[in-house]
Amino acid sequence: MKIPYLIAALAITPGVVACSAHKKTAEDSAEPEMRSVVVGIPHNSHPVSVMPKATAFQMNGDYADNVAITLNADGSLAYYPAPTDISAASRPVDLGNGWWLNRQGISDRSVFTRYTFEEYSKLKSVPSPEELKKAIIPGSAVTLMQELPVPVSEAMQQLDSLRRYVATPHRKPSILRPKH
Repeated sequence: MKIPYLIAALAITPGVVACSAHKKTAEDSAEPEMRSVVVGIPHNSHPVSVMPKATAFQMNGDYADNVAITLNADGSLAYYPAPTDISAASRPVDLGNGWWLNRQGISDRSVFTRYTFEEYSKLKSVPSPEELKKAIIPGSAVTLMQELPVPVSEAMQQLDSLRRYVATPHRKPSILRPKH
């Protein structure tokens, strides 16, 4: 008798029920099929919340207004944004001492293109991989990265404390990976 109550409780618990659209085959219908999926929770477990930490980076030039792309170790493109993903809110924020708050998803393998945020956001379509690679500013690179002590969602509200954090001389930066 307790099982229906447990299922009902799970169904109304945030993060436990996921709804996803699955396309049927063309033979079935062009309309999406909606299904609810109940995710099981182990007995005596506690909810786990993962909040990604904000990151800061240093670069080897003045590229704060340039759109970054990320390369794989072999030089192929790993990540590049769509023009609709880029806005003034994507631009990094100067934290001082050469550190910039990452707001574009920059990684240690990111390089900078000749596209400014304004130019890129106005493009009608995503440049081809070849065009993006040709737009890379030669030698541009992220040189250092570090994780910051706040979640990404709180970074903009804590700029003053983040500026103090990166300016602290006795603090050893938590370098994720330097680029050589």
